[in-house]
Amino acid sequence: MLKKIYIYACASFITLLACKEKNNYFDRNTKESPKILKYIYNDKNIESAYKDILIAKKNKNIHQLSNIYFQLGYYYLEKNISDSAFYYFNHSKEQSLIENDSSFIGRCLTNMAMIQADEADFLGCEETAVEALKYLSPYKKKDSIPLSSVYNTLAISKTELADYSQAIQYHELAMNFSSNKLSNIILKNNQAVVNAKDHRYDIAINILSTLLKNPILDKNPIEKARVLDNLAYIRWQKYGSNNDIKNELEEALKIRIKENYPLGEMASHFHLAEYFEKDNPYEAINHASKMYKIAIKLDRTEDQLAALQKLIFLDPKSSAKKDYFQTYLTLIDSIQKKRNHAKNQFTLIRYEVEKNKEENALLKAENIQKNYQILKQRIIVFIIILIIFIIIVFFVLWYQKRRQKFNLEKNQEIEKTELKYSKKIHDEVANGIYFLMTEIINSSDIKPSKVINDLENLYHKSRDISHDAEFKMDLKKDYNLILRQMIQTYSSKDTNIILMGNEANIWNGISLEKKEELYYILKELLTNMRKHSRASLVTIKFKNDKNSFTIEYIDNGIGMNLKDYNPNKHFINLKARINSINGSYFIDFTRNIGFYIKILINN
Repeated sequence: MLKKIYIYACASFITLLACKEKNNYFDRNTKESPKILKYIYNDKNIESAYKDILIAKKNKNIHQLSNIYFQLGYYYLEKNISDSAFYYFNHSKEQSLIENDSSFIGRCLTNMAMIQADEADFLGCEETAVEALKYLSPYKKKDSIPLSSVYNTLAISKTELADYSQAIQYHELAMNFSSNKLSNIILKNNQAVVNAKDHRYDIAINILSTLLKNPILDKNPIEKARVLDNLAYIRWQKYGSNNDIKNELEEALKIRIKENYPLGEMASHFHLAEYFEKDNPYEAINHASKMYKIAIKLDRTEDQLAALQKLIFLDPKSSAKKDYFQTYLTLIDSIQKKRNHAKNQFTLIRYEVEKNKEENALLKAENIQKNYQILKQRIIVFIIILIIFIIIVFFVLWYQKRRQKFNLEKNQEIEKTELKYSKKIHDEVANGIYFLMTEIINSSDIKPSKVINDLENLYHKSRDISHDAEFKMDLKKDYNLILRQMIQTYSSKDTNIILMGNEANIWNGISLEKKEELYYILKELLTNMRKHSRASLVTIKFKNDKNSFTIEYIDNGIGMNLKDYNPNKHFINLKARINSINGSYFIDFTRNIGFYIKILINN
């Protein structure tokens, strides 16, 4: 138990030093200015925001909708309701993407990254912050504030992850884009803190000593107290008990009390508790108790943990130690659950938005494809309807009773066929057209010949779909003849193909589904042979045992060795088709000449 308590105590101590408070020991600068917006929501008019959303959606006013979402994000940020703030900033970003307003997209992402940092989701924070940088331009004056904020956020994240050298670099970048003198002081203070964490005390002391001489601090007592407190504390870290910093720490505390700045008071009490810990434990307990009371009043969980850690170890004989310890464990569990919930919530929010975007894109692609293929679809539907009509008339003339049975079976077949062809058109043609459109839009140097080839491939796919129904009907009867006819089309004066074992009875017991897949598997093998192998002789053997059906394909082409084989590149479709019918295959890479594959299908 003592070892467990010691681990928790160290964690609290590190957390306290890294992010004691938003605007004290480490400034997070988390508030995005709302001045770019037309309206501001508060507790009195927040209900009107949701009416405004409905109106904006009805009017299809993307710009107004983006602003409303941003304002709601800012409202919930003020309320410290992080998941709701993140949700609305993300929605504002999505609307800004439609407008192609890169600066506003960057602002939304910056606020989202800050929220993730506040909830200790530092890896997620970095991912969002880097995304924000893609939209913010260093050449636009209006982007300078969010750029400074996003680099400061990255610096904080890197500090939390103990990557201090990278954190210092991000602080430098943040200062490059900060034109406000007070903001520069805050950023330099943060940079000094990072240097102190990296045990580069001389650099940190030099930065803070220079800042303390800046006359701007005289007009900003809270910032002056921050610099004074940090300077004294870092000097004490470097020189230890040989450096008397009591007066400076107490002066910083007095300023913060006078300015009614409780967050700063907690930092001062913590530093004073550290200072008195060895020489005056009673005084250290006094400061830790005051820090704990303020943390409870402000509902600051991490600060409560830091104060409790001090109280537990400084006052071991106290009767309240057991209560302190129990509260400490409860808070540790509570903060971990809160952070895990926040991380999961942020991921879920972005996932749902991306999922909706993907669904909308698929719907748009389907509409484009429908318009493009409408003539062909009408011809196919007309033929199907005509065939159905002839069959119905024939059966009405011959036998009225069978007509009803035939109508029932045929209607079911129609629904199944239409569903299948709709899926095939979507999967094989619509997605291909959408991908080609995207490639044309995004690639300025795409060659016309490649576009023509892709369109030709799509044409052949649509043609194959139109012939698929007739092919399926033929599979029910002379399959061996269909297979022989297909295979012989690949034969030429330069290529001789030998079939062995393709008798009619060998296919008995093989389902239509497996026959169809084997047809396309052999077609793909022969196509690859014609394109790549340069084979003059091909042998295909069929064998049907009680438990398995075997196909052996052998040619004398250029072959393939194991070094050239890439499972993610070669035979992807072949593998998928074999897996779909519960089959397996073996490729012989030891052959010096030609290509050998054995396909095994369980009966």
